[in-house]
Amino acid sequence: MTQLYSANSRFYFSWCAILAVALLCSACAPQAPPPRPRFFWPLAPDAPKIEFIDFYQTNYDINRGAEHWLTESIFGREKPILLFKRPYGVLADGKGRVYVSDPGSGQVVLLDVGRLQVGSLKNGEGGEFFNFPAGMALDRDGQLFLVESTAQVIDVFSPAGKYVRNFGGGQLIRPLAVAIDDLRDRVYVVDPGAHRIAVFTRAGAFVRHIGERGGSPGMFNFPLDIDLDAEGNLYILDSLNARVQVLDPEGIFLRAFGERGTARGSFQVPKGLAVSPSGQVYVTDSLASRIVIFDLEGRYLLTVGGPGVVTRSGVSPGSFYLPQGIDVDNKNAIWIVDSLNRMVHQFQFLDDQYLAKHPILPEEIFTPSGLKP
Repeated sequence: MTQLYSANSRFYFSWCAILAVALLCSACAPQAPPPRPRFFWPLAPDAPKIEFIDFYQTNYDINRGAEHWLTESIFGREKPILLFKRPYGVLADGKGRVYVSDPGSGQVVLLDVGRLQVGSLKNGEGGEFFNFPAGMALDRDGQLFLVESTAQVIDVFSPAGKYVRNFGGGQLIRPLAVAIDDLRDRVYVVDPGAHRIAVFTRAGAFVRHIGERGGSPGMFNFPLDIDLDAEGNLYILDSLNARVQVLDPEGIFLRAFGERGTARGSFQVPKGLAVSPSGQVYVTDSLASRIVIFDLEGRYLLTVGGPGVVTRSGVSPGSFYLPQGIDVDNKNAIWIVDSLNRMVHQFQFLDDQYLAKHPILPEEIFTPSGLKP
């Protein structure tokens, strides 16, 4: 009986000690932080249209906020691992999955924001490495079309991420971007090496080429990106002509907008383009480290961001260092590749649906560091 009592006492006091430590830790635990500062464009006092949401640079960023402070305080935290070396293109499916092509590492990184996971695509040989993965697009069946630039083909992956086939061999010189018109069964591939657009069916059959090198309407000088509006019109980033050209689904010239310069609505070195579901055209101006936004007719709307380098003190919302690829998903979330900062930024267009869930309070509005209202 004495031994039993002694054992029970030790058990009891051990748990008392654990409980005391837990209570002490809970008393010392950080209190709930104040509401997160929110950053908007245009800057106050103008009405906000775009909000900075988050950034992804390391393996810890994908589950930021999910770590338990007590676990980290006891066991410490391993050194974060950079997700990208030289990211180029981005594609978001609107369901929490974001694909980032990274020629620097030869990978296509999958950020599963919904499941807090990081993965990668496998190439046709079953490995993780590609020659030069560039632009991407999804068709209505969830298949992913990836431009393999130096291999001069388009790789196709199943919705589960399994390699299926490729096409385009013999028709492409240096492809970089792709867009898909499901209604018309067309795949448009931007080929800056040939200064034209190659057109295929979704099955991979070659249809024709659009354009040639030049500065006239319907001609291109190193086109770099492409997207479609709801009517199937093509918006093509004609980079060295410093303009966006708009063609109808048959390739007939409709209009162009943009020019080279530093004034509002102009570009220095544009690199990426995306057309949003709500009818905006987003262009990354790489050299100026900013995003320039137009409506579908080419009227200038807004400029977001400016130059900035990530330092130990952190990331300044809206700061870029050679932004390149850009995509806008079906929820009007804006995803931007910040190439030399080696990260992806997430912004949000403030449509009615988003504002209903995330109303803006005056005390939440902050001005990003280094930017003046």
